[in-house]
Amino acid sequence: MKKCSKTQTQVLAAALLLAAGSAVAHDDNEPGTPVCLEANYMMADAMNAPFAGPVTGPGRVIEMNIITGERGITVNNPFSGTNAGTPICTPDVSCPGPWKPTGVLSGGMNGHAYLTSAAQHAITEFHRDGTPIRTAPPLPTSPSPNGGGFGFVPRLLGTQIMPNGNLLQTVCDANFFNAPNSDRILPGEPDPKGDGNSSNLYFPPVYSTDARADNSRILVLDQETLEVIDEYSRPRKWLRDEHGNRVRNPAHDLWTCPAGISFTSEGMIVTGFHSAAAFVIDWKAGVDKHSRGVGSNKPFDDDEPFDLGRKKNRAKVIRVIDLLNTDMDGDGVMDAPPAAIDDPNRRDSLRANSVDESGNVYGTFRMRSRDCLRGEYAGAPGGCNPGVFRQHVFIAKAGGNMKTGTIALDPGVNVIAGIRINRMSAKGCEYVRNEVLDAGGILTGDECDVETLYVSTSAANAGCDPDGDGQMGPGHPANQCFVPGGAVYEYRIDEAHIDGANGSCTGDPNDGYGPGEGNEGCAMPIAQFDVIDPVTGEVEPVDPRMLMPIHEAFIQ
Repeated sequence: MKKCSKTQTQVLAAALLLAAGSAVAHDDNEPGTPVCLEANYMMADAMNAPFAGPVTGPGRVIEMNIITGERGITVNNPFSGTNAGTPICTPDVSCPGPWKPTGVLSGGMNGHAYLTSAAQHAITEFHRDGTPIRTAPPLPTSPSPNGGGFGFVPRLLGTQIMPNGNLLQTVCDANFFNAPNSDRILPGEPDPKGDGNSSNLYFPPVYSTDARADNSRILVLDQETLEVIDEYSRPRKWLRDEHGNRVRNPAHDLWTCPAGISFTSEGMIVTGFHSAAAFVIDWKAGVDKHSRGVGSNKPFDDDEPFDLGRKKNRAKVIRVIDLLNTDMDGDGVMDAPPAAIDDPNRRDSLRANSVDESGNVYGTFRMRSRDCLRGEYAGAPGGCNPGVFRQHVFIAKAGGNMKTGTIALDPGVNVIAGIRINRMSAKGCEYVRNEVLDAGGILTGDECDVETLYVSTSAANAGCDPDGDGQMGPGHPANQCFVPGGAVYEYRIDEAHIDGANGSCTGDPNDGYGPGEGNEGCAMPIAQFDVIDPVTGEVEPVDPRMLMPIHEAFIQ
């Protein structure tokens, strides 16, 4: 493996933090050793209440260096009045307006960053100093072609780059509590918020339908033009088995609201926000012959532009990783038919995913302790509340089709939106080395030469010690650990340190952390990355979304 830990360990401290605009080398490797290109990450901060604290805002993207612990630049909302009338604020994009970044991507043809705005239904290209360049033309699925549309659906979520150089953008069509164009409440039903939005009849207040699943897709954009040139849409409903009989396609039934994307040699892995499933897709199949862009050897066909909804562009799914583990015998076939698209156990379940060097898949997941049915909204008699689920990161072994482990099944770590596999940080390395020394061991120099998992969470209270006295608690019930205040955690991913390796770790919100209690043995982070105000040195509350290692770091 490449060794990226040969640095002098440094900690996150206000004295080390540099304001945007300061010159700093991002890599701190010894001469002659491999350079860690993935030494930085950027995180989308939605700046939403209550997680962002008293100061909410339009959204921003924050860079941090995991080698030195230094904060890099902050990319602020490009949709300002000063950019009106420029390629950043095209006529169909409202300026000024919120940003609410979701997808974060760097390392394109020119090392530029491509940051996605859920509020604007657009992708904006940025120079590596954080200066915006241009905003993509309005996407074909945007419901607000005349501007506005903040909070509308469909929504743009994760952003990724394909092996052939084109960009990918997930498009989620589902009903959200703050989307004015979500489906309406049926006659005779209660109206909890008085706005007619049927999402408010659920906990969480979001759900999908079969029609909206049809409109959920993954768009392909050409880097040079930023135009939509192709798509992966909902898989076909029926397949043929080895005997030629027509059988139901589980990938069709579970397809809804794609969010996270990663690649392996097997295919493109897509996690569905409301499906409790990950899809391994043959990304080379179904590419429209008229979709010429980066990575293509043929020019565009101007006489036949690309259109959405062509049957030949339906995603070809190689296999389904079902996180509810309905394939109990492991033969690759679900033992029970997939649930309906709005099954409460699958609703609002997955966002980001990542893959380690061995091909194991990791993804964010909400595990429920009971169903939350329509009408059982928080506040209703017998209604659901945050105590009926816990968030964690699932693990699915390479080539497998079910969940094989979890990380951070900890009631104090909640609202997990972004994850990425990367090399161990300097902070994590310091922790691991001290752990070896405290146990009387001898350092070998290889303790930190491993991959670790970075998790962005809006409620960062691992171990639930809110008062900092060193005692786990109150934790009875553990819902008291659900305290807003976001950060990025780093976890080890070997079997000795996943959930339950040293205890039960049930994630039961009504149980505690002490010896013999349900949450004993939950995975604990080895490093915490807070966002520090470079002027005051105070921790800034954040509401993290997607997280991405930077292959081409921002220049300061």
